[in-house]
Amino acid sequence: MFSFIKMLQSFLRNLKKKKGLWFTTLSVISIIGISFSMYILMTMTQNVSKEVYVTMSETYETSLKNRINKKEENFKKIVASIYANNDFLTAMEQNNTNAVNSIVNSYNDNFLKAGFNEISMKFYSSSNQINQYRNSINSVITNKSKVFGIEVLNDGIFVILVEPILKGDDLIGVVEIKESIHTLKAEFEKDNSIFVFLLDEKMMGKLSLKAKTGKYRDVVNEYKVEEKKYDGNFYGKLIENGKEGFKKLEDVGYLVDDTYYKTYRKISDINGATIGLAILGEQVEGSGAFVNIVDKMTKTVTTVALGLVISILLFMF
Repeated sequence: MFSFIKMLQSFLRNLKKKKGLWFTTLSVISIIGISFSMYILMTMTQNVSKEVYVTMSETYETSLKNRINKKEENFKKIVASIYANNDFLTAMEQNNTNAVNSIVNSYNDNFLKAGFNEISMKFYSSSNQINQYRNSINSVITNKSKVFGIEVLNDGIFVILVEPILKGDDLIGVVEIKESIHTLKAEFEKDNSIFVFLLDEKMMGKLSLKAKTGKYRDVVNEYKVEEKKYDGNFYGKLIENGKEGFKKLEDVGYLVDDTYYKTYRKISDINGATIGLAILGEQVEGSGAFVNIVDKMTKTVTTVALGLVISILLFMF
């Protein structure tokens, strides 16, 4: 060990005697060290950015779940009002179709007056169960258990609560409360965020001709968008990114371009089948945008590091 130290000291003494070689060696070592430090710094900065984007993706997922759960809570409040309406319960129990329809129409009129244009109620009689009821309604009638989730219906895509109305243990009817999935767009916009729902092409067959003709356009792969419901610039960027960009979005979980940060979540219906994608995001442009802040921080750190390297090199020479 001591002999090695002595040999190293001797080597350094001899090297110092050769001034040109000594300064060249110092310069090479310094440049290598600075370059290595720069690499570590930039790699760390990029990793931090990725972690931020992943966290943002998780935040958007949580926000989407919370907003859908909030709709269920609001629907339950409407159900509670039904149980407080004795006339409605009596009409259901007596299978008085005219009275039931009149009360349901009154609810729907009140929704419109209150500005809830996309919410509606419908009643299904349990005593007249026939094959024309769809599976979700028949399931509630059979099991006397509620069903909540997203469903593609003849007239669109909805967040739905199908609730059994019970008197004791007896089922006296089923009430369906639904709201268009497109209302999520306005809710996200309140937080300066963007929501777009892309419908899987295989689900188009469930929509009526009126609900789909001239309203949907291709976006990428097998996904379509009801174009008048959403920001054309946002889904237009998805189209511009093409299949390669969309694959990166699917693989990584997020995509950042010069205009938008985008992430996505698969949307399943009440039966567990995937019906489409929720594309969530925000603009990169604008000083208040979080993605823009991260981008600026990354560029600032890189600029400072480069400035430091240049200063050190100038000082050396």
